Amino acid sequence: MRTLFRTLLAGSLAAAALAQTVTFSLTSPQDGTSVTGGSTVHWTAGFVTSTGDNQGAALVVTDLVQHPANPALFDIPPAAAPVPAGMTNFARPAGVTNPGDVVAANGYYGVQRGTAGQRNLIQIGGMQNTFGVSQNPGAGMAEVANPLAGVGQAGMQVLASGSFTAPNTPGLYSFSLQNGIANVLVQRNDAPAISPVAPATAVMTGALFSFTVTPCLPGDANCDGSVNNFDIDYFVDALLSNGDPTAYLARGGSQACFDARDCWGDLDGSTALNNFDIDAFVACIISPPAPGQPCP
Repeated sequence: MRTLFRTLLAGSLAAAALAQTVTFSLTSPQDGTSVTGGSTVHWTAGFVTSTGDNQGAALVVTDLVQHPANPALFDIPPAAAPVPAGMTNFARPAGVTNPGDVVAANGYYGVQRGTAGQRNLIQIGGMQNTFGVSQNPGAGMAEVANPLAGVGQAGMQVLASGSFTAPNTPGLYSFSLQNGIANVLVQRNDAPAISPVAPATAVMTGALFSFTVTPCLPGDANCDGSVNNFDIDYFVDALLSNGDPTAYLARGGSQACFDARDCWGDLDGSTALNNFDIDAFVACIISPPAPGQPCP
């Protein structure tokens, strides 16, 4: 599909120098912090379009990539719906994007590609229909032929946002945007006139974030640094939660500790807290380890 984007880009380009730029950004509230395995990491990809040399973004796509040296790799989930405000003209059915796959129905949110278990999120975003001709309603793509001007020129425009679960393996994790492609409107016209576009320099510098996963303490269900009787109720709340933290939080537990339940609660090596961890937890409570030490 990257070839398709490049072909479509080339087919509607005007003769223009690459003075215009689209500067990508990638931010996360977890950037530079320490998190526990199993906690949720949020990310937002955005861009800013240069002004004075174009009439706004016409095509913006990029990849969200995990550093190959990260302590553990995983399949990055697609970005979250809905399409951000200001970008609906870039997404199906109005705009042109990848087709969806089994994970995401709309390719705008990115598609998972690569080796199973370590797939990156490829080609987040899409392009406006600048060709002056719309597809019939129900076609599912390029149904709007009047592009929007000024996209990305009033400040940072959110391209997509999403989240993933921090791996349990301790260490430093880094993520970045790569392979950005962008073009901009030279002149925005109403259909049936074509709106000519020009390639833009995709500035990727600084579009990255990192965080450190700290080791959890197996059996420490309230994350107070010790495995003892005070963990019993928290363990039960988390085990019965079905992902809902209400009871756990009402007892005084933290959201971060609840999110790490598959780390501190995995006592049978299955990578998740489940009923098969009960016997090992009970045995640990009956004969608790020293403070700061994990269940065996």
